[in-house]
Amino acid sequence: MAIWKKSKNKGTSYKTGIVLSGGGTRGFAHLGVLKALEESDIKPDIISSVSAGSIVGALYADGKNPEEILEALTSKKLLNYLVISIPKTGLVNMSGFEKTLKKLLKAQKFEDLSIPLNVFAVNMNTAEYTCFDSGPLAIAVKASSSIPIIFPPVEINNELFVDGGLINNFPVEALENKCERLIGVSVNPLGIKKNLDNLKVIAERTFQLNIRSHTMDRKDKCDLFIEPEGLDDYGLLDLSGAREIFDMGYKTAKKLIKEKGWQP
Repeated sequence: MAIWKKSKNKGTSYKTGIVLSGGGTRGFAHLGVLKALEESDIKPDIISSVSAGSIVGALYADGKNPEEILEALTSKKLLNYLVISIPKTGLVNMSGFEKTLKKLLKAQKFEDLSIPLNVFAVNMNTAEYTCFDSGPLAIAVKASSSIPIIFPPVEINNELFVDGGLINNFPVEALENKCERLIGVSVNPLGIKKNLDNLKVIAERTFQLNIRSHTMDRKDKCDLFIEPEGLDDYGLLDLSGAREIFDMGYKTAKKLIKEKGWQP
């Protein structure tokens, strides 16, 4: 665990880096993008991730392919462990999430992953944007995915952590000046939202409005920026459209890769 600081190294250490944003179950689009990249012989050498992107990033860096990850997350219903309740610190309990994630991962520590991974969360005690890149993996991913108000904070080393998207939902700076080419994937577009008629929906929308500006300010740092259209039709915790969301990411990435001339 480390407080993030921008690299002073102007040389590149990796050929391809990828940034995976947060966005709840819209993160299934990350998997479609990764599949499209693989079909063009493009595989990230390092991943910077936050929230939903950290779940995908951890499983991908662990050696699973995008279709395997989609199957694992939907058939095992990882997100069904997000149980509706009325705790003191969040609207939804992340009951069983960490335990289930550990079962899906071969690697239990960052050091055991086949691809270097950065996972970002916010330290609520110190108000610092914190990078997890070593030590226990599953609890760091859980912390990075803990959307404030909706989920309770996650305790690590006697300090409380929440979703890194609260400060920066697109952690491109961690890879800046380190990669020959940088690919960014955002899965948090904002469209018109009607029926803001309950606290959970209002909390989701408030969080999305806050994190949107972070991405737009940073997308020009990428050599290729991918943000599939239509994702705003799906809620942050909507599992019903997993395959459709996956396909949106895949089709958009295939189109943009072709336009870039990155086909094999």
